[in-house]
This record gives sequence, C-alpha cells and structure tokens, in this order.
Amino acid sequence: MYKVLICEDEENIVSFLCKELEFEGFQVDTAFDGNSAVNMFKQTEYDLVLLDVMLPEKNGLECLREFRKTSNTPVIILTARKEVYDKVAFLNAGADDYITKPFDTLELIARIKRNIARSGQGDGPLSTPLSTLSPPVSSGAVPLSCEVLLINKDSYQAKISNHQLPLTKTEFEILQYLHENTNKVKTREEIIQAVFGDFYGESNIVDANIKNIRAKIAKFTATQIIETVRGKGYVIRNA
Repeated sequence: MYKVLICEDEENIVSFLCKELEFEGFQVDTAFDGNSAVNMFKQTEYDLVLLDVMLPEKNGLECLREFRKTSNTPVIILTARKEVYDKVAFLNAGADDYITKPFDTLELIARIKRNIARSGQGDGPLSTPLSTLSPPVSSGAVPLSCEVLLINKDSYQAKISNHQLPLTKTEFEILQYLHENTNKVKTREEIIQAVFGDFYGESNIVDANIKNIRAKIAKFTATQIIETVRGKGYVIRNA
C-alpha cells in the first residue's frame, strides 16, 4: 500500500482528498502546518507528498527545502497560485510536479500514480494506470437502471450502454445520488450535503464534477442523462 502525506491547512480540501485517495487504496497522513509536515516527513517514509504553498508556521517552499536535505520522495505542489515564477521557484527547489486549484480529481490521482511509478518508490508497481477502473460487479448486487444508465452501489460501478464509466469516487456518488432521486431536482447545496456531508466548499465543485460526468457519458451515448434546471440544480428524468 502506498503512503501519501497531505500538507494542507484547509480542512475541507484535506477531508475531500483523504476520501478520494483512501478510496483509491492509498494510506494517507495529514499535516495542517509546515512544522508538523517536516516532523512527520522525518519520522515516516512516504511514497509521495502533496504540498500546499501557503502553510502556517513554515511555508511550502521551506518545507520542500527541508525534505530535499534528506530525501528524493516525489513532491507535488498543490496551490491556487498560478504565477510562473512560483512554479519555477518550486521546481528549482526540487518539486516533481505542480497542479493548481481548483483541480480535476482524476488528473491529480493520475499525476500521483505517475510520479510514484517514475520515482520507483513503494514496494511494487502500481496495479492500475488510473484510479478510474472500477471493481467488478458483486454477484449479489442488483443494478438500478434509468434508460441506458446502470448503477451498482455495491461495486461502485456505473455503466452506459454496457460501457463502464471511468468515474472517480465523488463523480460516482453524485451520479448515484441523482439517480436515486430520479425526477427530483436537486440543488447544488443538497448534492454537497449528500456527497460531502459537512464539507462546506464552493458550490462550483458540483458543477465541475457534473461537467466531468457528462463528458464521460458523452463518449458512449448522445443521450443527455443529467439535465440542468436553470436557477435550481440538476436532475435525472425518466424517459
């Protein structure tokens, strides 16, 4: 099992990332300030570090320089800052990759796996190139259906026209929630509460995930599965 250290002071982002990475089979530790991040890094061997720039007590650049004194563990910088000189500073200090917020979950997971594989960290090769490969359908599960959409809650599997959709955990849970509430318009706030619980993030996180789900569905069917209700939210309707 690969171990990742998340160094981020925004609890909402940490909670979200932990859910996604643990679903992918990673073991995750978290640090909410720079000093904790450096101390944890010294005490534990990690396969990769996700490092925010603006950390309290010791900023991300200072942390990275401390990491590089003793280790070549892959470090991905995770930040809202998009200036070129920021990227150059971190890359020059030894960062392996750089991704800006808001980020696509599938892209982040792919970058994590790529950097671990490229570094030769961990105890063996990654078994799947991307996290989007869903587990097989369990024999006792009964898929729900809506037009050409099939959802299996037990295996976290969604299919369109017998094609498996490469969904992240969050994308699957949003699609499942809308499917379970077929013909009921759900607001962004209702979707956030159902999928993230106490995650009080921006409502555009729903829009971003819906956009990704639609793009993946569109590869297999022209049917518009998820409808936008202007000023309200989203709905899946029966044919």
